[in-house]
Amino acid sequence: MAKNKRRRDPTLKGVIRHIPPPVCVGFLVVVSLALVYLWIGHKCTQYSEEIKRLEDQCVELNNEKVQEETKWNAMKTADRLDELLVRHGLQMVLANAGQIVRVGSGANGLLPVAQVSPAALRGGTQVAGRGGL
Repeated sequence: MAKNKRRRDPTLKGVIRHIPPPVCVGFLVVVSLALVYLWIGHKCTQYSEEIKRLEDQCVELNNEKVQEETKWNAMKTADRLDELLVRHGLQMVLANAGQIVRVGSGANGLLPVAQVSPAALRGGTQVAGRGGL
């Protein structure tokens, strides 16, 4: 039977037996903490790269915003607005004295509208079918 038994290395057996369990546990804790530290360092590096990328994107968007504001301010100048109104046929002018219409209220609530006479411009109101009020 002695022939069938495997030969074991007595030096390895002796080394394993001489390491106390608290030292093994301490070694595992240190290795675990080192792995956690490396993992946290890797995640911090990833997050810092993402933050840098987002900051660069923010700077680009701010520059684009400033450019668009500049374009908008250039488009809304009085000369540019007048030019666009003329181009689209929307140019308006203030009404002259003969185009002013005044609306008043009577006993039934509404009165018909008429053009104002030059005399009415001095303070009176002209309504169709009636004299000054």
